[in-house]
Amino acid sequence: MSKSYKVFPRTLTMGEKKGQTVYSVRPVSYGTLTTEEVAKQISTESTATTADVKAVLDRYAYYVVENLAKGYNIELLGFGTLYLRFINNKAVSEPKKANANLVKSIMPGFRPSFSVDRNGKRTYDLIPNRISLVKYGEDANDPNGDNKPTDKGDHTPGGTTPSGGTPSEGNTPSGSEGSENSGNTDSGTGEDNEL
Repeated sequence: MSKSYKVFPRTLTMGEKKGQTVYSVRPVSYGTLTTEEVAKQISTESTATTADVKAVLDRYAYYVVENLAKGYNIELLGFGTLYLRFINNKAVSEPKKANANLVKSIMPGFRPSFSVDRNGKRTYDLIPNRISLVKYGEDANDPNGDNKPTDKGDHTPGGTTPSGGTPSEGNTPSGSEGSENSGNTDSGTGEDNEL
């Protein structure tokens, strides 16, 4: 398995090298698979129909939200843990003034599940064991640059995404892959959200 990337330039705006152009890489996504497309993939490998799979996924999503609202953190098997985190206004100097008014907004948080080896290295469950990084359009296993997901459920390369999408870059939300500012600390949890 491989993850494609593209090279991008950035002009430094401060420091000794101000004005210099430096280069880095960003991940490239081939698009977004919809729930319908994932349900089709699952149904091809089971006795459940696409409608059955969608019904289960719908109820699962409903109860995840319901239980978050009840104050629980939710473990998503093989993915990690969902929880609610606070975006706070400024801190106060007196404990009596620390109350719900300090909460500016509530956002979902996510801690990916991982295991730690003997050397202290984290292995995240969401990342395949064997993944190589390849420059977009130069995948050694796919000289035509057509190594995109299909809805067959058999991991064979296809020509486009099931939704007819095309490869995209930089379409990831802030704080996810492709963001320069990952690894922020979640307010209220005291844990790092490393990826």
